Amino acid sequence: MFLSICIPQYNRTSFLIESLCSFSMQSFKDFEVCISDGGSTDGGLLEIESFLIHSGMRYKIKRSEKNIQYDENLRTSISLSEGKYILLMGNDDALVDVSTLAYLKDLLDKNCPVGVAITNYHELSTGKDYRRMVRTGILGAGPEMAASTFRHYAFVSGIVMDGESARAATSDKCDGSEMYQMYLGSRLISAGGQFLSIDKICVLKDIQIPGQSVDSYKAKPKIAPCPIIERPLPMGQILQTVAIGIDSVISGQARNRSVSLVAKQLYKFTYPFWIFEYRRVQSFNYALGVYLALRPSKTMNRVKMPFLSRTSSWLIYILAGTLGFFTPLSLFDSARPFLYALAKRGQKLIPNA
Repeated sequence: MFLSICIPQYNRTSFLIESLCSFSMQSFKDFEVCISDGGSTDGGLLEIESFLIHSGMRYKIKRSEKNIQYDENLRTSISLSEGKYILLMGNDDALVDVSTLAYLKDLLDKNCPVGVAITNYHELSTGKDYRRMVRTGILGAGPEMAASTFRHYAFVSGIVMDGESARAATSDKCDGSEMYQMYLGSRLISAGGQFLSIDKICVLKDIQIPGQSVDSYKAKPKIAPCPIIERPLPMGQILQTVAIGIDSVISGQARNRSVSLVAKQLYKFTYPFWIFEYRRVQSFNYALGVYLALRPSKTMNRVKMPFLSRTSSWLIYILAGTLGFFTPLSLFDSARPFLYALAKRGQKLIPNA
């Protein structure tokens, strides 16, 4: 079998069925759907299975009797797979059109062997296109490539991985990070798998169903009054998650360079964005609590880091905090396209790839 579509499922039955519809309409048919249900409470499993039976698609479903978190749920869906490649999808996202899988199959064949491939997506809730990949082709392989590309795994849908390698790399060391795909991708690329960049929108993010919605940090009510306390979030485990993937393959100076590069990007790009975002959707005090929980002594407490890397991370952390809390939100919004382009800089193809 060429492809397994792996979905971690929890409630959201109507959204998942819309997602499954986009799979059933594909012109390319050599795929299976692998669903891990993490103990859903909405009673929709029979409806899902009924749809799958009538769709004619090959499928596997495994239901947990207890609630399991995202990382274990995604890992379980991958364990069900048998495909040469796996395609990771969220349960409220869809493929963009009927030829998407055929397009991916053709591109994967042309660039074989591929360790990881990442596509772009369109966000239905805002109408925006997100180009996490800005060109199509092989970018490279190895630990430094893994450290340069880890941020592209944050949105799970539209990520393709070598099936055999992903199944062999199963691990529960990152549970709680909500970024199991980031561990997997980092490990596969560090081990020599080629990274295929695909500058094409293949996924529709956030299926819209009238009268229904899914949980979002943006939709949570503002805390008022908001005390300044540490507010740990899963993103604080990203460095550890990527480091586990890299550490599984290499050690020594090459390992240190790669993990240091990960930390540098987190404090230059990822964490400052979330300071601004939580200032916007919550408050200055709430964002300060998030910032405190992301200080290097917290994010690096389980990661072996060279002294100079720890020191430079502290300097960047302080600078990012200064800019993040004293830059007007309107100025940040105006500069966002430039900053996004800056963050994507460096995606260069291997010659003749």
